[in-house]
Amino acid sequence: EAEQAFPRRRVALKAVRPGFASRGLLGRFRNEVELLGRLQHPGIAQLYEAGIADELSPDQAFFAMELVDGPALTQYARELNLDHRARWALLLRVAEAVQHAHQRGVIHRDLKPGNILVGDDGMPKVVDFGIARAAEESPHLAPHLSMATRTGQLVGTPSYMSPEQMRGGEVDTRSDVYALGVVAFELLAGRLPFDLAGKGLDEASRIIREDEPPLASRFDRTLRGDADVIIQK
Repeated sequence: EAEQAFPRRRVALKAVRPGFASRGLLGRFRNEVELLGRLQHPGIAQLYEAGIADELSPDQAFFAMELVDGPALTQYARELNLDHRARWALLLRVAEAVQHAHQRGVIHRDLKPGNILVGDDGMPKVVDFGIARAAEESPHLAPHLSMATRTGQLVGTPSYMSPEQMRGGEVDTRSDVYALGVVAFELLAGRLPFDLAGKGLDEASRIIREDEPPLASRFDRTLRGDADVIIQK
């Protein structure tokens, strides 16, 4: 958290930790700024200002963005004891924000409750596009991320990752939609579809790639019917 002098306002400041700058890290940093610059939506934390220092002082790379001073999506719903209707309303807003990103060629690749914060106004905002990538192959935007995907490097949070992303293969906007489904399952059923606690990466990958996820109504009977169909889809 920081204060911007002009205009005077509180902001979220993201900076490269001193001594940790590298070509790859600065590349990801530049990529996040470039992609955030495409997005203007009330459901996505807005980019205000960015600066990439020259090679002689790479630790000065930073960007300032809208400060979302609130809890993660699932924590917010739990603290307010929201009913299903209110939780669906939150999910709809998140889906609209993700659709905005997709329409502008941005794939988040790490959608999870911890990256969806709810402010005092009750509006959820998607944050942390640190491993996002352009939907099109765009070497000037994300060469390191495209290469990481091609070589099978795993990026993301396993519990919310699509089978394709777990394989380390190429992903498109549908991978984000899958993650939204996992978020919906957790928000409405109160747990994740797959319990990966204590599982190694290989076993977690096998479960997500091969096992059929349960219906959300298995854990909450009121979700039978349309809710089950939407989440499962």
